[in-house]
Amino acid sequence: MAEEKAGSGFYADIVDGDVYKYFAHGEWKSSSSGRSVNIINPCTRTVVYRVQGCTQDEVDGVFESATIAQKRWAKTPLWKRAELLHKAAHILREHKEPIVDCLVTEVAKARKDSITEVLRSADFVSYCAEEGVRLLAEGKFLVGDSFPGNDRTKLCMASKVPLGVVLCIPPFNTPSTLLSPRSPRPDRWQCRRAQAPHSGRGGRAAHGAVLPGGGVPKGLISAVTGKGSDIGTSSPCTPLSTASASQAATRALPSAAGGHDSTTDELGGKDACIVLGGR
Repeated sequence: MAEEKAGSGFYADIVDGDVYKYFAHGEWKSSSSGRSVNIINPCTRTVVYRVQGCTQDEVDGVFESATIAQKRWAKTPLWKRAELLHKAAHILREHKEPIVDCLVTEVAKARKDSITEVLRSADFVSYCAEEGVRLLAEGKFLVGDSFPGNDRTKLCMASKVPLGVVLCIPPFNTPSTLLSPRSPRPDRWQCRRAQAPHSGRGGRAAHGAVLPGGGVPKGLISAVTGKGSDIGTSSPCTPLSTASASQAATRALPSAAGGHDSTTDELGGKDACIVLGGR
């Protein structure tokens, strides 16, 4: 059996020549900017391939598309959402090689460790699907006399609702592992997700094909690439941002903290996880 590569098989539409496309509105596209970003192999210091240099308008369009797609996704039964996530995890395991190749060339990670990272990512997706069924099936029942001035005849039922659009900016060192547990969470919660790879990495773009391949609605999940200076300065309808120590994250965090519901910055390893409150 021939080894699968980007540009063939499941990833047939992801590459145009030596330039990775970006994923938006349910299809792979080339940026209207006509620009691309070079991806450098840290070992050889040579260009291994290029990714699209998306524009701010294209990124804004991704958020608009996600908002529309969420209405359909919110009506999808919980068991069906979990089923689609399990399918995505299966796809990630079956078509891991192109993502593994990207980790080897982009991060200079050993191939064995790269394979482990991708397979662990698939396990995270399956885990989130199972936990989502359990957590979202539960609600709360409150009695009125828990609060002063009310009696027990007043009752309240509470359940979880989606927060909104989620922006994921994965880090350089473990992009697949750290992106995977965050991608299914908003999806199981009926949220919409936009993925902005660190400096426009091809491996993250390939990763963006997995969940759509699982059958989620078009526009619900997108993967955009480009320089942080071009697309990291504005995310107008992103109430929650999961970010890392990347150029895009560095530019996005100040605006996110001031205008978003919450911003999570994970520093890696055993370091602290900082949550900045929003509005």
